[in-house]
Amino acid sequence: MAHIMCQKYVNSQPLYRQEQEFVRHGFPLSRQTMTNWMIYGAKQWLLPVVAEMKRHLLRQGALHADETTLQVLKEPGKAAQSDSYMWLYRTGRGVEPAVIYDYQHGRGGEHPRDFLAGFKGYLHVYGYAGYH
Repeated sequence: MAHIMCQKYVNSQPLYRQEQEFVRHGFPLSRQTMTNWMIYGAKQWLLPVVAEMKRHLLRQGALHADETTLQVLKEPGKAAQSDSYMWLYRTGRGVEPAVIYDYQHGRGGEHPRDFLAGFKGYLHVYGYAGYH
């Protein structure tokens, strides 16, 4: 599963191409199975890691944040041309690095407020009012 996730997210190899490669090696593995493995793995193994990373992040004296648009195809209740947002939170220098991406449907200030609940340090951002 780690190999499949690494191929998809680090090497940008879509699951249908991985499926074709497995068939060439004599091991038919459907992309539906790989998708189910990734969902299970994310929920069972990665969410606890992200939760610990967030605890580490919120204990820091300074953080950096930014957000960017992305399109999500076939998202319920939204046209494919609609913008969604990926919010990024990162530790500063001199501490163990941690970077967390937080997907949200919109750009409202409630997203960083909720994500950063309990944070008491400095937040380095550009001038977007949503960070106030």
